[in-house]
Amino acid sequence: MSSAEEPLIRRSSSESPHPDDPDIDDDHAATKPPAPSTSPTLFIYLLTISAGISGLLFGYDTGVISATLISLNTSLTPLPLTALAKSVITSSTSLAALVVAPFSSVLADGLGRRRVILVADLLFLAGALVQALSRSVPQMVAGRAVVGMAVGAASAVVPLYIAELAPARFRGRLVTMNVVFITLGQVVAYVVGWVLGEYGDAATAWRWMVGLGGAPAVVQLAVMAGMPETPRWLVMVGRGVEARGVVERVLGGAGREVDATVKGIEREVREESEGRRLRSGGARGDGRGRVMDSVHELFGVRRNRRALAIACLLQGLQQLCGFVSAGLCASDGLRYGY
Repeated sequence: MSSAEEPLIRRSSSESPHPDDPDIDDDHAATKPPAPSTSPTLFIYLLTISAGISGLLFGYDTGVISATLISLNTSLTPLPLTALAKSVITSSTSLAALVVAPFSSVLADGLGRRRVILVADLLFLAGALVQALSRSVPQMVAGRAVVGMAVGAASAVVPLYIAELAPARFRGRLVTMNVVFITLGQVVAYVVGWVLGEYGDAATAWRWMVGLGGAPAVVQLAVMAGMPETPRWLVMVGRGVEARGVVERVLGGAGREVDATVKGIEREVREESEGRRLRSGGARGDGRGRVMDSVHELFGVRRNRRALAIACLLQGLQQLCGFVSAGLCASDGLRYGY
């Protein structure tokens, strides 16, 4: 098995249950690599684009705030917004995302990846409406916080949804599309902010800026309602027949590749379940036990610990490189070269 086809989370060797189980050996023997397709199917592209709308919303809602703060003037307060008010409005989104994101994986395991994305869409829509109808700073902060909850959930679950649906050999390029959508959302936000700031009504332009963030959420709600759940989650909840149907649609037909993929998913889920059971001494784990199990997987296995450190470092450096500085300075008066 190539490195690209390995599980997203690897267990330590001591956690592998039943190493001499003949059933598992049969699975390995039955999963000889069939002739792979050379490109993703149209269906997987549609799935990726549909889920990627969350990235577009993420980018739009985090990018539009700079133009919004410029246009607010005295719409929310008798006097122009103070630096503190601007900071609270801006940071409330990130704070809410920080709080919600760690719990999103638990919700994704309980409700399913697709349902969490749909809930995030409802939050995106609600947050956009609250912002557009705001009459005071606290109302605006509340709207931004609701959007932040959606950002936290979507940013955690959408890459997982795409990764679990994408064939291993195409996983990298398809997951990267979510990042492309985030950047696209920021570009759209800047263009919308410029157009409405220049040609819109000065009193209501900012309401349109934040309110338009609900439009992609409505589109994604409609599209994702018809999209399937990931095969991995379906296997986890005992819906193996449905999981096989999804794999067939993703790979574009039945055959040895479908058999190998389904067997691989079932084997990974079985090994994970056995690993949890062994670590808990055979007791059925509660919510706290599942959280501690996840912590052990991330920090107790060297390979996962290294991957986590690299991912966190990249995300941290992205925020520290100053790419949002121009937008923040614009909200404080750096505009048109002055």
